[in-house]
Amino acid sequence: MAKIRISAERNRQLKAQYEARLRNCVPWSPAMKWTPELNIVGTTYRVLPLWPDIAASAAPIDQLAEGEYVDSPSRKFRYCVRLNQRGVALHTWWGNQVGNVLFDSDVLIPALFQARPEAEREPGAYWEPMPWMSITPGEIMTLRPGTRMAKGRVVIAGLGLGHQLIEVTKRLQVKKVTVIELDAELAEWIMPQILPHCRKPVEVIVGDAYQELPKLKADVALIDIFPGYGDGFQRVEQMRRSSPGIKKFWGWGTSEMTGLGQR
Repeated sequence: MAKIRISAERNRQLKAQYEARLRNCVPWSPAMKWTPELNIVGTTYRVLPLWPDIAASAAPIDQLAEGEYVDSPSRKFRYCVRLNQRGVALHTWWGNQVGNVLFDSDVLIPALFQARPEAEREPGAYWEPMPWMSITPGEIMTLRPGTRMAKGRVVIAGLGLGHQLIEVTKRLQVKKVTVIELDAELAEWIMPQILPHCRKPVEVIVGDAYQELPKLKADVALIDIFPGYGDGFQRVEQMRRSSPGIKKFWGWGTSEMTGLGQR
């Protein structure tokens, strides 16, 4: 493979652009518009830690020290707070576009990791290296369209770290929320940390969303159970067709791909 060489002048230009971004950061707002380059004042990016006493760390997930994580009872999940250091870019996305965000100081990012399949575990490699979910600007922004649809009786399929659940319960238009979560251990372990932050009644159903949604009646269903962003079109439509008691559906990464909300 041929090596790509960057001239000294181009290197200087890239460094100058990078430093200019860090000098021109603006305060974070959950309502800010997505752009390919976001430059945010780090001290303004505050997200909810579910276990507030956990120390933040930038170490690899398998190298965290005692006090830097909380594991679920069977060690299927690990909660931690990632220390994202000043100037280290985080990936963002919107529809079929990608971008990044820079912070002008260190920021704390709550994250949830899953254990590797048993056949892939070995010393020093128990956990998947990438988080299953983390509360980054990209995650917040792409959940936002669904949260804004929430009203009346709402169903959320996929619990994760509970960010969308908490935000939905803050809406005056919402009366009650039902969460469907496939994994009983995750629900039983993390819901006690989430519920104190919820402002509306919450019911939890442990089960498969494909089987549970058709049994329910609701004004809106927010679906976040897909392995990848923007690949849930057919599955959201399948759920909609099989769930006549639910008026509107939204799927993570579907409305932003088309510019239209789900029915």
